[in-house]
Amino acid sequence: MSGPPEREDPGPLRVLCLSNMYPGPADPDYGAFVARMCAALERRGVEVERVVIDTRARGAVRTPAKYAGLAARAARRARGCDVVYAHYLFPTGGIAAMCGRMARRPWVVTAHGQDVANLRRGAIRRVSAAGVEGASAVIAVSRWLAGELAGSGLLLPPVTVADMGVDTAMFRPGDRAAARARLGLAPDGPLVLAVGGLTERKNPLTLLQAMPAVLARHPGARLAFVGSGPLAGAVDAGARRLGIAHAVVRAGALPHEEVAGWMDACDLLALPSRVEPLGVVALEAMASGRPVVATRVGGAAEVVPDPAAGALVDPLDPASVAAGILRVLDDPPAAAACVAAAALHSVDRQAARVEAVLRDAARRG
Repeated sequence: MSGPPEREDPGPLRVLCLSNMYPGPADPDYGAFVARMCAALERRGVEVERVVIDTRARGAVRTPAKYAGLAARAARRARGCDVVYAHYLFPTGGIAAMCGRMARRPWVVTAHGQDVANLRRGAIRRVSAAGVEGASAVIAVSRWLAGELAGSGLLLPPVTVADMGVDTAMFRPGDRAAARARLGLAPDGPLVLAVGGLTERKNPLTLLQAMPAVLARHPGARLAFVGSGPLAGAVDAGARRLGIAHAVVRAGALPHEEVAGWMDACDLLALPSRVEPLGVVALEAMASGRPVVATRVGGAAEVVPDPAAGALVDPLDPASVAAGILRVLDDPPAAAACVAAAALHSVDRQAARVEAVLRDAARRG
């Protein structure tokens, strides 16, 4: 594949970022990590043009129309960039391949997790393979995910591990009492926070099942869910069935910047996902000085030091989740240790890695 024509004054690196997840007016939490990385690249002097989908709206007509619109807009803009930077193997990786070949531009694809799991599905695998096998590089958000890719059977270009990073300016230690007052929460009692979609993968029902054991030792404890999703009704019903509805708060989906206030208000973040490719929200909690009780399945173990900044648990066992929460509540890690663990994954540090991959792709064409 021939590369972009040489320019006398190359100027800033010009990147066309494609993503099928990006924050929008109706879905302010949708792909916030992609927006954060784009902003960090721009702070480094990279020119980033975004061609994205910023709504979760779906359906038999809406979903194909969204992807077709993304492909059409990307094709129109591809010749104006030095490198195409796509998030998710499907569908965006395939769209990046199409645009890259048409415009004779290199492309780089970031794998985030579910897109790798979806390689088991035939049609998705074919489109994903087209995007990956012609790419200049693939970025995986954790070593665990890089290993999953290596075992996928796809013909891979060089794979670099770089996560989406945490905004340490937005997420930093704050006053717990002041945050609870702003949110209208009681000032006393432990607050366990869960941030993310109410989905099977995020596993909110197992977290609910762990709470009675937590409440037995800490009667004033509460569990707050920030996020929405298909299991919202099941969470509410489960809380009633377990007799703990009084201790459960559902805040719904919030803009990313508002999540920081909930981090300040909590005593720990619970992330008992069935599998977690990385867990950016864990980094946000630790950057806020709060420990994390996280799944040991996937990449979260790479960013949550146990016991220095939290505990790793079996996500399928409510007793294990409860034991992890109780251990952290009863012997909380130092806030400074949590902050130090998160600092290794600051978005600016990760953006430097991503920029190096993108520049190398643009140079080699």
